[in-house]
Amino acid sequence: MSASHLTLVPSDDPYSLIKQAISDARYVPGEFLRESRIAEDLGVSRTPVREAIRRLEAEGWLEVLPNRGARVRRWSTRDVEEIFEARLLIEPYLVGQAALRVTPEQITELDELAERTRVIASRGLDAEPTDSWFDTNKRFHDILTAAAGNSRLAQSLQSMKEVPLIKWTYASYRDTDRERSAGQHIEIVQAVRARNPAWAEAAMRCHILAAQTSLLARLDHALIDQTPD
Repeated sequence: MSASHLTLVPSDDPYSLIKQAISDARYVPGEFLRESRIAEDLGVSRTPVREAIRRLEAEGWLEVLPNRGARVRRWSTRDVEEIFEARLLIEPYLVGQAALRVTPEQITELDELAERTRVIASRGLDAEPTDSWFDTNKRFHDILTAAAGNSRLAQSLQSMKEVPLIKWTYASYRDTDRERSAGQHIEIVQAVRARNPAWAEAAMRCHILAAQTSLLARLDHALIDQTPD
């Protein structure tokens, strides 16, 4: 990707623009980012661009190599495993807590979102853009984690889900994967509506494990480099 694809608007900043470009795979793993080019295309000084790169390095999105500059981080199979292992420790627990605290209004929205994912899955990958699936899925999970009432764990979970690996999971899904995932959403809503924490936790754990298995089975070497430098 050329930095000229980044367009600055009043509500944006170099940090959010670069991060979004990485998430969307417009900057690909291993690609070097040039401060001067980004600053020129955005019409800003190099200082905010440099600060954005430092912040993204600290968050694990970029890596800075001596005398070579910053490049988009390459992800290994172990990175994928670690992220999903952490999700398995946190997310099922939060959903179990949500089953005890979720409001009727939240259950109604969860029902609507689960049905939307089912409809998207039934139309097939060619009929719906990946973003439609991703946005609906994100909202579904966000409601559940918010309903748990544990902001610290929710923030930890959110930081893991922001990495591009999560979005790439959905981009790698086949139609059968989407249909399975949609069915799991429906079961999670049923468990939450029943106020059954054990069922909700088990359903979410199966959901995460299935997503992990799908991604590991289809690691795209153009996006995730499994070999060290």
